[in-house]
Amino acid sequence: MSLSLVSRASARRLRAFTLVELLVVIAIIGVLVALLLPAVQAAREASRRSQCSNNLRQIGIALHNYHDVQLSFPINYRPVTAGPYSWMQAILPYIEQQNLYSQITIGGVQSLPNNLLVRNTVIKTYRCPSDGLLQNGMLTNAADSGGTTAATNYKANAGAAWTWTIVNTDNARWPNDNPPNALLHCDGLMCSNSYGSGPTAASDLTKNMTRFSTVSDGTSNSFAVGEAIPAWSLWSWWYNSNAAVASCGLPLNYKKGIDKLETFTSSWQRNYSFYSLHPAGANFAMCDASVRFIPDNIDTPTYRALATIEAGDAIANSP
Repeated sequence: MSLSLVSRASARRLRAFTLVELLVVIAIIGVLVALLLPAVQAAREASRRSQCSNNLRQIGIALHNYHDVQLSFPINYRPVTAGPYSWMQAILPYIEQQNLYSQITIGGVQSLPNNLLVRNTVIKTYRCPSDGLLQNGMLTNAADSGGTTAATNYKANAGAAWTWTIVNTDNARWPNDNPPNALLHCDGLMCSNSYGSGPTAASDLTKNMTRFSTVSDGTSNSFAVGEAIPAWSLWSWWYNSNAAVASCGLPLNYKKGIDKLETFTSSWQRNYSFYSLHPAGANFAMCDASVRFIPDNIDTPTYRALATIEAGDAIANSP
């Protein structure tokens, strides 16, 4: 009887893991985790990129719905005597934000309590889920603002020309401007600002209105809205007309991964452009409300051709 018990105890001891075997198992698990982690991260990024694309799709459809009602795309308006009015304010009712839009005193200065409340409201549709650099969605001491304001990852396309950029661009559409102002007189879907003497300066407003008929290069071949990174540019907040557009004068994701872009947040000469934290490119909503992923390595002439809306440079086989 005792020998049987000893035999069983010995068998149990023989079935146990040795220290070497345990270390081997741990090593194997570590290798498997290391192999699986990039796949998990890639799957998560694919999901975030899809959500970003969906945001832009919603924005594109909202622009179409606005056009159906107003017979033009919205404009950015910053009258001298009143507060700024951005295209992103204008489409709020078309992205299920009618209640928020109703709180705005149109033409009222930003310092009005209700306008401050709206300005500081983070809108999920205006935020890319891949952007983890600005956790709470708020910019501090934003340009032309002071205090805090809700950021945006999406900005309207102001075109291909950008006079003050550190990279040379042609401003062929407005050659007689002195100096040429490629944001106020843009060749894209929406200019940065339309100035006037007051909120009823109709002549100043109408000269910057864009309609479907204006997009002669083709709605499927012209950018409407692209991505931006607020942590790299103070001019990335949805409430202000001057901070809701970007230019394709600079290449897409210019110096991303090369320079520490956080150090250029106030350098409007180089960051009034499109950036994304998606690997290898950025999402753009086209004027027909479709969404395309544009690769970083797109050649600059093609990129700028997609930015113009009536330059006669339509790209038949664009990305």
